[in-house]
Amino acid sequence: DSESSMSEDTGLGSEESNSYLAALLSLAQQHIPGARLVEESGREAVLNLPQAAAKDSSLAVFLAELDKRLSELGVSSYGLSDSTLEEIFLRVAEETGVDADPELQAESPSRQQPSAGQRVERQDAEEPETGRKRLRKQEPQETDLLSGDGRGGVPLTGWWLTWQQLRALFIKRWLYARRSRRGFFAQIVLPAVFVLIALLFSLIVPPFGKYPSLQLQPWMYGEQFTFFSNDEPGNPAMKKLLEALLDQPGFGTKCMEREDNSTIPVCEDERGGLFMRPQLSYTSWQMFSRGNWSRHKPSPDCQCSTEDVRRMLPDCPQGAGGLPPPQRKRLTGDTLLNLTSYNISDYLVKTYSQILKKSIKTKKWVNEFRYGGFSLGGSSTQTLSQVHHVQDSITAIRTQYRVPQNSSLDHLLNRLPDFLGGLNSQNNVKVWYNNKGWHSMVSFVNVMNNGLLRASLDPGPERRKYGITAYNHPLNLTKEQLTEMAMMTTSVDVLVSICVIFAMSFVPASFILFLIEERVSKAKHLQFVSGVKPILYWLANFSWDMLNYTVPATMVVLIFICFQQQSYVSETNLPALILLLLLYGWSITPLMYPASFLFSVPSTAYVVLTSINLFIGINGSIATFVLELFVDEHLNEVNRILKKVFLIFPHFCLGRGLIDMAKNQAMSDAFQRLGTKQTLDPLQWDFVGKNLFAMAVEGLIFFIFTILLQYKFFINFRPWWSEPEVPPLGPEDEDVARERERVISGKAQSDILTMLDLSKVYKAGKMPAVDRLCLGIPRGECFGLLGVNGAGKTSTFRMLTGDTSITNGEAFLNQHSVTTEMERVHQLMGYCPQFDAISDLLTGREHLELYARLRGVSEESVAKVAQWGVTKLGLTQYSEREAGGYSGGNKRKLSTAISLIGAPPVIFLDEPTTGMDPKAKRFLWNCIVSVTKEGRAVVLTSHSMEECEALCTRMAIMVNGRFQCLGSVQHLKNRFGDGYTIVLRLMDNMSEPASCPISSFMQSSFPSIELKERHQSVLQFQLPSHACCLARVFEVLANNHEELGIIDFSVSQTTLDQVFVNFAKEQKDDDVLTDVIISNSTVQTKLTTLVNRVNPPTILPLPPITPPQPSKSPQQPAKSSGSKPKEGKSKNPKPGMVKSKEGKANWEKSSSMAMTQIPQKEEKAQRTSRRASGGSDSSSGGAQGETSQSSKRKAESSSQNPSALFIVDGNTQDSAL
Repeated sequence: DSESSMSEDTGLGSEESNSYLAALLSLAQQHIPGARLVEESGREAVLNLPQAAAKDSSLAVFLAELDKRLSELGVSSYGLSDSTLEEIFLRVAEETGVDADPELQAESPSRQQPSAGQRVERQDAEEPETGRKRLRKQEPQETDLLSGDGRGGVPLTGWWLTWQQLRALFIKRWLYARRSRRGFFAQIVLPAVFVLIALLFSLIVPPFGKYPSLQLQPWMYGEQFTFFSNDEPGNPAMKKLLEALLDQPGFGTKCMEREDNSTIPVCEDERGGLFMRPQLSYTSWQMFSRGNWSRHKPSPDCQCSTEDVRRMLPDCPQGAGGLPPPQRKRLTGDTLLNLTSYNISDYLVKTYSQILKKSIKTKKWVNEFRYGGFSLGGSSTQTLSQVHHVQDSITAIRTQYRVPQNSSLDHLLNRLPDFLGGLNSQNNVKVWYNNKGWHSMVSFVNVMNNGLLRASLDPGPERRKYGITAYNHPLNLTKEQLTEMAMMTTSVDVLVSICVIFAMSFVPASFILFLIEERVSKAKHLQFVSGVKPILYWLANFSWDMLNYTVPATMVVLIFICFQQQSYVSETNLPALILLLLLYGWSITPLMYPASFLFSVPSTAYVVLTSINLFIGINGSIATFVLELFVDEHLNEVNRILKKVFLIFPHFCLGRGLIDMAKNQAMSDAFQRLGTKQTLDPLQWDFVGKNLFAMAVEGLIFFIFTILLQYKFFINFRPWWSEPEVPPLGPEDEDVARERERVISGKAQSDILTMLDLSKVYKAGKMPAVDRLCLGIPRGECFGLLGVNGAGKTSTFRMLTGDTSITNGEAFLNQHSVTTEMERVHQLMGYCPQFDAISDLLTGREHLELYARLRGVSEESVAKVAQWGVTKLGLTQYSEREAGGYSGGNKRKLSTAISLIGAPPVIFLDEPTTGMDPKAKRFLWNCIVSVTKEGRAVVLTSHSMEECEALCTRMAIMVNGRFQCLGSVQHLKNRFGDGYTIVLRLMDNMSEPASCPISSFMQSSFPSIELKERHQSVLQFQLPSHACCLARVFEVLANNHEELGIIDFSVSQTTLDQVFVNFAKEQKDDDVLTDVIISNSTVQTKLTTLVNRVNPPTILPLPPITPPQPSKSPQQPAKSSGSKPKEGKSKNPKPGMVKSKEGKANWEKSSSMAMTQIPQKEEKAQRTSRRASGGSDSSSGGAQGETSQSSKRKAESSSQNPSALFIVDGNTQDSAL
């Protein structure tokens, strides 16, 4: 074993040390033939001795001679340790094949099995680091794997490395985005949906002043009944006109042939034919055949409303209106009635209720089915004067007014007689129309005009191609209407722009979700440790986010184009819209990045940032738009100022730019209606140009601000008076002081990692988290950093990896400063953080490929290196699964594999085996051992003492930010441990106390020995190291085990657990009481917050405790579970007094029971405070509501469960050790 001071020669590699080792191994094999060398590291060697040596006295002889020749063999100290239950578990699993992973078996087919003569129950006398014996069995194969696939050849440097890292970051974002449904919804679906909804609502609002021309025809009112009557059937002109109306293509131009000889499909399907009278009931026929009906009274009368009876519709009896007229279906879809010889007025009035009832039944407007008809051959209602009377009147006019010859009036008077003669026609055509149909009169007049036109043409198919179509064009708007139209149009476009702001507010807020997840999980820091420069990290994320942003921006533009929103997609406005959206993404994305440093919950950040984006964008745009509606000069000036101030927000620049584009288009449309073409270029400075320029500058400023935050530019500016005061160093352990002297004197310059007065203070006035550490770690060493939670281990790792700044001191990694050359230092280290820094949506293989690229592994070797990591850490069957579904142990394996990628010379492992089962833990240990054998340094923290024994060449225990001890495992055991533990397993017939002479025999053989525990046939004794030599112990047990009925026995040195607990008791927190609990070789901490701040308790020796009387309590007195270290060797807690089994007071430095007393005044004050707050003097570690009296009874009956008792302010805390 070596002391804590290290010379430049690391020990066993020298020629002198090799001779010592050869002599030691020769001596061991001389006395114990099965002895073999398991490991040599630093100045420490580990030998494995077979179990038979303990029983045939050969071990005792070897130890006796070893004690005599310590200086001759160059041995400063040695120790023994037996196998642990965990090793037994692993051996049984190997022998039975239980829980064997296929890939692990394939990886190490030559794994050695225990010999047939060995039994699992029989414990070997093994080396102190019991795990190391088994860890070295896979060493050659793993070392080859590490040196080959782990590095992947010559790493890239320079621009090639930068390009590959950029590519790796892009691949990472692509894989994450492809599997993130949440990101797809927030970045793609939401923006498109909001813009689509806005434009759909804009379609509901009619286009103000943009009414199209309306074609006037009867069928614009839908299905209907039209009618005609020919009052002069014998008149050739009327007959010809009726034939033209009834002939194809029917009324109007609906079914007229087009230029391509095609017609409307519905016209071809309609059936023509003869006029048919609807079926008539016999009663109606008999009524009309026998009644005395005339043209003036052709049918029964209807009853209308009277003063006594009010009717909504006329009450018409059956047959009102006369016999049903002949009718037929027309090509145009209407039903044509032949009302010739009918009293049309009487028929229309008396059948009105029938038509109205049908209209109400179909829930449409009234009179829908009858809007007009025709009467042919009607006579003129007035008789014109004779022709000679007209000539006399014209002559009188010429004479009176002296009309000149050949003047316009003279020509008019000459044509007047013929004109008036033409008006005296007997063949008139009457058009009937329903005035509730606003366009019915013009529509039916147009139908008659088509009939007159076709009647004037020669009969035949040619006349079917001619027709007259009537259109109604809206009137031009007035000046006031144009102004109102422009304002209403702009208001609708303001709503559209607000919806665009609303949609585009989700996109940039969603970008920081991934960044927050990476920062909180330490994945971002792990990428920095892997060699990525912060500026490259942010540049890659910004580039990816901009590419991602172009997808929703393009969708918004396409939606505008589909809806033909001329305000945004016209020839002049479309470029401005594209620039607005792109520059908005350019400016708003880096504006969101600083929030990734503030939030720790991604969902909270998403909601807050989205709300801020909406608030600024919508309120700013609406406020300036509303202020423009006022004519007050003061408000207009305020509006002009607000427009300039709000330009610092990209949200306002986007919203206001869209509104200005809509206003410009509205004014352009208004001028176009007036016949003037006046358009403004939207890219002008006073228009949208200033918004575009502002967003371009803001994007650059916000990105630079993010980079400065990442480099802690603003935090580093600390005034000189804010530097924390450093208290004096004070006394420290001799090994720690020797290491400090070695580092300060420069003897550690060859070490791969050096810490010089490394300190960290998180808050001025508080105790430093790390207090002036000095340490040098050479190549090939595995250094363990132990301590309870809050001792400063993780803070040390964070400073060394650049996760937090160094308050004072310096650290060097391969002669590169951690404070000034961090980017270079990152390329030399691997890091496995305390909590898994992995992305849930990436698979294990993708993680390893990512970090292989970041480490500079050439692209052709990336897949090979990733496969090496998967195989080496036993992740083959999980490599293609997303890491978020991994178990805790597999996540730790993946984190460890990431730290090994690229073969960095220094690897930091922060509790790498947390959550692993024993087999996976041992497998990971093998990987770590192979790393140290490769010549690289490993610095690890752990709560597992067994892990430190198995892996660490040296270790240190941290308390309150400082090293309390430093050295190899065996060195710490010898210096701070308390002897050996002897466990005897007896025959069943020897289990009764009366027939068991073993206790007396052991007391007589070793006077200082103490029986610690007895469980049926198993006895456990504690023997101080200074009481007897190991040779004597094995000699006595080997010579007498058969006579004493001992089946098995084991002798092991005190474990690191108790050494750790002794130092952990000194850990101090301002408001926290730390209870140290030992369970399954793992040191855990439980923190209980005190109600009030109390002064440091004074630990005083207690008077001897009188054991309870058997009649009152059947329990045995409490037994000490501690061990006594050597006097004067360490700084231990103040002594307490423990009652031993024989009733004697035994002073021990590491006692398992101590009383902490509080000053009386303060005790009374705190007790009063507790009673006032409703509390009781119950134990904080016990059940709720337990009284102090029950706590006393619990303390008195603690012999079955040895415990440490802390009394603070009258309360009892009972924590099982």
